[in-house]
This record gives sequence, structure tokens and C-alpha cells, in this order.
Amino acid sequence: MRVIIIGAGINGLFVAYELWKRGIRDIVVIEEKYLGAGGSLRNAGCFRSSFTSLEHVILMKKSIELWLSCKRELDLELKQSGYLWIARKLETIEVFKKLSAFHNEYGVPTRILSVEEAGQIQPGLNKSIVAGALFDPTAGRMPVIENLVKLYLKLRSLGVIFKFHTKVTKLTTSDYRVKSAITSRGEITGDLFIVVAGGRGTRELLATVNVEFPVTDETRHPIITEPYTEIVKPALIIDWDTPGAPYVTQTEHGGLIFARNITDIHEAPLTSHRVDVIGLTIKPIIELLPVLKYVNILRYWIGYYETTPDHHPVYGPVYPYENLYVAAGFSGHGLMMGPVTGLLIADWILNGRPSISIAENLTLERFKTGKLIKEIAIVG
Repeated sequence: MRVIIIGAGINGLFVAYELWKRGIRDIVVIEEKYLGAGGSLRNAGCFRSSFTSLEHVILMKKSIELWLSCKRELDLELKQSGYLWIARKLETIEVFKKLSAFHNEYGVPTRILSVEEAGQIQPGLNKSIVAGALFDPTAGRMPVIENLVKLYLKLRSLGVIFKFHTKVTKLTTSDYRVKSAITSRGEITGDLFIVVAGGRGTRELLATVNVEFPVTDETRHPIITEPYTEIVKPALIIDWDTPGAPYVTQTEHGGLIFARNITDIHEAPLTSHRVDVIGLTIKPIIELLPVLKYVNILRYWIGYYETTPDHHPVYGPVYPYENLYVAAGFSGHGLMMGPVTGLLIADWILNGRPSISIAENLTLERFKTGKLIKEIAIVG
């Protein structure tokens, strides 16, 4: 068995790691650019299981457990300092109470905070405009580059082959099987199992085997500041009641990252910078944490969330092909789902089904049957 993984982002690497742990030794990871070239190196570095869909809650909870195991196995760095979901309106507290009860039912220990308690978790919070908060203590953040490189070096030491600056341009098929992968450096054949974890490139590649992959590129406009003394205590502070759920996090190097989901041109090009982004993004957060107005902005950039119609990833087999699998469409949650992605895709390849049954709700087939899933806890 030879497994070809297309995409050297966090999810592709975790698929390789899980397969290797289960005894698969012929693994090749192919990447059009460089390690983590897509969203894996350009994100806030945060993780959580405080979502609103059962699929997200169960899978993210498992992924956090696996991240903690990998912390020990691979000497990774991560810190569970929590997510602080801020409510400006009293009626939002009632929504938070229902969400917390839902989370608690499935083992995620979120809890409701009073204004005073929220201020204890985040000193300097403008309590005059806060009605309360929802706190997720199991959420956290990590240094993205360091952890991705550690995982990559481990895989290299185990014998996993990486082919960078190599684009898979086409998959060839016969009798409902993928027979080869045509790359910019030649053709790869054999007893193949193909995992497409190529982020934005997934749609284009699956089109070569007449499979429609329903993702769109949603523009995001993150902002980072100069390094500052530690001031943001939770992993992430989210302004729930402001449209677009603006947030702030502080990196291990001291820079503050601000982001907000701002309505933009459909699949806008990466050169479409907007002069209004800084005010729209930072102003609501400064209202909540006024001391941040003294921090200097360093830069702002444009990136994409590869987003599915229901904001959930696509996992599992790609029908009608017997040896083709996909792990993409993470809708901004790819980093946090990395370990559980590896677990599930390895399950499908080796056992024919996932060990966490609810993952079967996330196959590509749901877009044909109309069984989409709702998620409202979308931030930045």
C-alpha cells in the first residue's frame, strides 16, 4: 500500500503521522509550494470545542485530547488558557446558558461568568458595556510555526517522503479507482490510496475526476501589532454581539492579532486591500479592552477561509472511487482539527469507517442529500 497525501499543511501531516503509527510505511506527501504554505502558517493558532453543532463539539473535544497527547509525544507547545466569549446584551446570556448546558452534556466544561468574573479573567475589561461572558477553559492557543515544524521533522525522521514545489495537476482513474497522480515532476503510480488535503487546491484537483467540491474562498483581513507586554490573558477574546464576531489574541512573541468577519467581494483577490478594515476590526475590541489603543499596528494581510456551505469540513471517501479520500473545507478551523483529521482519515483507509461515528455526517455526500449542518459560532 502506498499512500499519497496531497497537501503539506497541518491536516496532511497528521494524516501521515496517524498512518505511520498504524504501520503504514510507504507514505508520500506532495506539496505545490512549501511546508504549511496555505492556512497552516497563517492563522491565530487557537483551538476550542465550544461550538454549536454536535459534530464540531464531539470532534473538536477529541482533537484537543489528541493535541495534548501529541504535546507529550512530539514535545509540542500549547497552552489551555481558555476562550472568553463576551456578551454585551443581557439576552445573549440566555443564549450562552443554553450553549453551556449543551457543551456540558457532551463533556465540554464551559460556564457562565458574571461581569466581575469576566473582569478577573481579563483585567482591564470595560465592564460598563459587558453583560457577562461564556468561558471555555479547555480552549487555548499554540505557536503555529514551531509545532508544524516539529511534526514535519518527526515525520522526516520516520521515513515519510516529502516532495515540495511539486504540483499534482491531475488524477487518472479506471474502474472506479485512482490509477495515478500526474505531477509537475512526473507520474506516480502503484497500489495507491490518495488523500486530498490540499486546502484551496482541493476543488481544482477533484474536478479532474469529475467531482464537484463545494467550497468558496472567503476573504479574511487579520491585523497584527508590534510586540507588547502580556495583556490578553485568555487564548482568545470574542465580541459575540458585534456582527462578524471580532476577536483578539496575543501570540507567544507578544504581537496582538485582531480579526473580524467582514462582508467582502465573493472570492476577492489577495491584492484587494481595504482601507476600512483596521477601524472596523479594532474599534469594537478597544471598546472592550481600552488599553489596547496604545498598541502600534505592524501590518495587515489578506487570506482565505476555504469555506463549505455549512462551515464544516469534508471528510472521508470520495465516491464512486474506492481509493480516494478528502480532508478539506475546514472553514477556518483546520489547525485545531489536525489530530482528529489524521485519526478519522486513517480509520477510513484502514477500517472502512471512522471510529467516531458522527464523522460520517461530514462526507461529501451530504451536499447531494441536502443534510447540511448548522454552526453559528463562527469568529473573525
